[in-house]
Amino acid sequence: MQDIIEIKAEPREKVGKSIAKKLRHSGRVPAIIYGGDKESIPISISQEDLKSILKSEKGANSILRIHREAINVDAMLKEIQYDYLQDTPIHVDFIRIDLKKTVDVSVPVAITGEAIGVREEDGVFDFVTRTLDLRCLPDRIPREISVDVTELHAGNSIKLEDLEFGDDVHLLSDPRSVICAVTAKVAEEEPEVEQEEALEGEEGTPAEGEPKAEEE
Repeated sequence: MQDIIEIKAEPREKVGKSIAKKLRHSGRVPAIIYGGDKESIPISISQEDLKSILKSEKGANSILRIHREAINVDAMLKEIQYDYLQDTPIHVDFIRIDLKKTVDVSVPVAITGEAIGVREEDGVFDFVTRTLDLRCLPDRIPREISVDVTELHAGNSIKLEDLEFGDDVHLLSDPRSVICAVTAKVAEEEPEVEQEEALEGEEGTPAEGEPKAEEE
């Protein structure tokens, strides 16, 4: 089973902008736990714990066990709100999970290798779909989906339907979506030389500067 990250939370009895501001100044981030047909729980967590979650192997898809006084809640990170001026977290949403029930997650796509269409055929590589949506048990969430493009020729693409997933992992994204492609380089066409309507000196057509023949 995937390692569970332990997070120690503090209750947040009061809410409001002034309370949230004081929490952030003390190195904590206002947060809330919701979902699972249970009452929402306002809490706060340390900024260091939040950084640890994001730097962990599975990042936002990590399984968390949040301790709040005598309450333990299994949860996942749902959303982080940032201060758009300072790029610092100002609020975090956690959603309750049941380790025996599936969850819907977004997983990053990682490209490996160099496409033959780029390496030998002078094509241009285009990385189109960088994340995909999956449904699986929390402990089956992959860290990333690796796609080997070594044998991808110019003019070809790899779609989601070309990937293989285990029976316990279900793809939610459109299987027809293109993950990546190699576009064949378009040959430059030489400019067409405009043909003269009539060649100088051709019979019946006087060259420029020659007098027309007089009619008898």
